[in-house]
Amino acid sequence: MVRAVAATVGVGAAALVATLTAACAGNAGVQSAPMARWGDVGPDTVSGIVRQVGNLPFVRTLIDDGDEGIFVTGELESEITRLSGVEVRATGTFTEGGQPGRYIDASSYEIVSIDGAEPAVGILDESDGAFYLDLFSGEPYPLKMIPSELQSSVGAKVWVITGEVGQVQAYGILREAGR
Repeated sequence: MVRAVAATVGVGAAALVATLTAACAGNAGVQSAPMARWGDVGPDTVSGIVRQVGNLPFVRTLIDDGDEGIFVTGELESEITRLSGVEVRATGTFTEGGQPGRYIDASSYEIVSIDGAEPAVGILDESDGAFYLDLFSGEPYPLKMIPSELQSSVGAKVWVITGEVGQVQAYGILREAGR
């Protein structure tokens, strides 16, 4: 090929082609890693404030990470949706959705802060008139002064903020009992 180019365009162009061919051949054994695309990323984490965006009936849940935000999908979307205005950390797999934007299929999440306080999260249970949270670690988290609305939610996944002696100051239901 170099000879054909030299005959057609002159010796200077042939030297350039020969140099480029040699440079490319010298890198033939070097492989660069493919660039990661958004949908290629494995388990990852995003932190931010949960927001509801859009208009009915097309409201979607977004974690506002301070950039363009990440839409939440997957089995935990309904729980995370109930945390609008709350700071969370979601872990899962970044995916590409059917709509423009970035998405995370959340496989787990934790509540970072609700109005500056760190809540306890667990399944509300009751034994002999005493209420507690099953914190998924096997340790019961005793609760005192339970509002009647919360008392009727035994079996639900809830978050609670308690005072110094375990009195419930704030709470929210993340998943109804039996679901």
